[in-house]
Amino acid sequence: MTPSEEYVSKLCEKSFLPFWSYLSPLGKKGKELCDILIVCGNDIVIISVKDIRVSNHPEVSVKYERWYKKAITGSIDQIFGAERFIETVDDIILNDRETTIKLANRRTRAIYRIAVAFGSNKDFPLESGDFGNGFIHVFDEESTFTVINELDTFPDFINYLKAKEEFAKGKRIMLYKEVDFLAFYLKTALELNTKNIPNVVTLDRGLWDEYIKSKEYNRWQQDIQISLIWDEIVNHLFKLHIQNKSNSQKWSELEIATRIIALECRNNRIVLGEAIEDAIIKNVRARIIKLEIDTQQAYVYLKIDSKNWEYREKELELRCLIARKSSPTTPIIIGIAIGVNPQGERIFDYAYFNIPELSKETIDKVEQAKHELGFFTNTNLNKLKPQ
Repeated sequence: MTPSEEYVSKLCEKSFLPFWSYLSPLGKKGKELCDILIVCGNDIVIISVKDIRVSNHPEVSVKYERWYKKAITGSIDQIFGAERFIETVDDIILNDRETTIKLANRRTRAIYRIAVAFGSNKDFPLESGDFGNGFIHVFDEESTFTVINELDTFPDFINYLKAKEEFAKGKRIMLYKEVDFLAFYLKTALELNTKNIPNVVTLDRGLWDEYIKSKEYNRWQQDIQISLIWDEIVNHLFKLHIQNKSNSQKWSELEIATRIIALECRNNRIVLGEAIEDAIIKNVRARIIKLEIDTQQAYVYLKIDSKNWEYREKELELRCLIARKSSPTTPIIIGIAIGVNPQGERIFDYAYFNIPELSKETIDKVEQAKHELGFFTNTNLNKLKPQ
């Protein structure tokens, strides 16, 4: 693995992609398919990384042409080759030559392509667009780091790629830095009158530098602080799953819950973080939380303290079942119990239920828990609307 490939791989692992990113998977005849493959549901992202030094030729145009051919054209060829292979298979073998990743139905897949080009002069323009067989996003070092860190949930990242591709239909986009287009996207959401946009779009340099100095960006940075508790939950679950992975039913369910929690976008995380922090500040014993959008899941928050330390897992499970009965159109309930251990460290417990239909036995169990234990006797389903 080259240093540039390792950089991008670690960046993916440390951000929002450890659940879905795979380094150097295998393709035709057991050869490397691409540098990084991201697979999440129907979405597939093919990433090719090239680190090419600029030649010492005195002519700038020659320098650019030589660098472009190796860095950009080389990635384009690898990406389209990987895509052709992916279109013929139903699963991908990872580089351990044993693990396989199941792909979605071929008719429902959405493929995105990213060429990461290291080593360019900062004055070299980068062109994203349709290179004959599909749209390719071209990032440099700075852009790769910034885009993944700013759009640090999978839905936010994919929505950016989708919006950019839709905006760029029938156009060429010339950029010195992808981060300038990111600033353009964050400020406008690309909700523009496309009739007035020319076929060749060139953005001013420095849009990103200007944006991060704005009140709007500073306000956003303050707004997202409340969501960091959700990031902490995701990170804890991921470490727990990786360190204690087994074939047991409980750990299989833990992985499913982890992926669902990690797929909440940043705006959702802000709202969910606010609900949890509010419950903690108000010393609420437990709370049912559901976003006021079309989702199949709701969450149960439970406070862990000395009163329920020994039976907290059982209490969380019972409260999840009550939440399921209280929300007939929400089959998935994920319980998150939060407390502090004697060492002053935050601790978490989790529960996961997927119950399409409640049985009479479960309903009876729920009613018993409500009446005998007083759990959610006045059930208040907190439906929260993301901004």
